[in-house]
Amino acid sequence: MSILFAGFSSFPGAPRNPTEDLALSLQRDQDEAGALRAEVLPVAWEASWPRLRAAIEAVRPATVMLFGLHQRAERLRLELVARNRRELGRVDAVGGFPSGPAVLDGPQSLPANLPWNDVAAALRDAGASFEWSTDAGGYLCNDTFYRLAYHAASLGVRRFGFIHVPLSDEAVADTVASETLPEVFCSVPAATLERAARALATALHAGADTRQEA
Repeated sequence: MSILFAGFSSFPGAPRNPTEDLALSLQRDQDEAGALRAEVLPVAWEASWPRLRAAIEAVRPATVMLFGLHQRAERLRLELVARNRRELGRVDAVGGFPSGPAVLDGPQSLPANLPWNDVAAALRDAGASFEWSTDAGGYLCNDTFYRLAYHAASLGVRRFGFIHVPLSDEAVADTVASETLPEVFCSVPAATLERAARALATALHAGADTRQEA
């Protein structure tokens, strides 16, 4: 069973996105069997979902995991719910703005679908601190998350979720130079993010294999 992980590229206020670094690192280790695939999504209102959808249609993954940057996060945030909202006036990486306040003509919210016990255990075993969240914001990551939740069944995606991450230690210097950081923020080593992602992939594969055998 294949898994698709996706991070996002840089955007205004975040000249280096640690989730892009994460996706590129995972791409380097993709095997021919295609058990784990990774994609970098553009931070563009009109392009992020089409890029993800194309990757899903090409890979046909059973599970899709999104990773996005939240500069005020103190640890990993497991986003439980995708919200049908857009932050009006929020510019994307190519100068575009959302066309309206709602993502789609759909429910106000849609839940993620993951084996949460397995996810929590995998992250704890990997030494990654995390918290639960029901507010994924109103920017591109939530927009893409909501579209994924809305279209998952029709695309054959059985499990999906989204994790917000803090800045990586390695991205701090680039972000400081842009003068867009909050007054107080946290960071984690990029190696911690990668370790967490790989542990999560292993747990999700194991869970899928167990259910198939049952």
